[in-house]
Amino acid sequence: MSVRANPVRFTLLPALGVAAAGAWAIQSQLSLLLPMSWWLSINLVTFVVWWIDKRRARRQAFRVPEWTLHLLSLVGGGVGAVTAMRTLRHKTLKPVFRYLHPLLAIAGVAAVAWAWSR
Repeated sequence: MSVRANPVRFTLLPALGVAAAGAWAIQSQLSLLLPMSWWLSINLVTFVVWWIDKRRARRQAFRVPEWTLHLLSLVGGGVGAVTAMRTLRHKTLKPVFRYLHPLLAIAGVAAVAWAWSR
């Protein structure tokens, strides 16, 4: 089975698995709350996935599907996505990325702030 045949299996699921493992490691080592650990981990993973997509774009290789980038932002990686957009100058011309991902970043920060305050 190739990446093109099943992009969920080869892009989104590994990214979420690495983020979950990272959240567990952060929580166990730093004793942070689970929502904060998840937020830190998913943002780091999201930035790395965007970097991989940018690298593949330069090499004209198979790209990470756009909906994978959107879903990673939706599950908490909005800050990582916006940071990647700005630092890597990637996906900055498409309106859906330019407007949606900053909103998802704000929502993610608000959710972590709410969880932290409880």
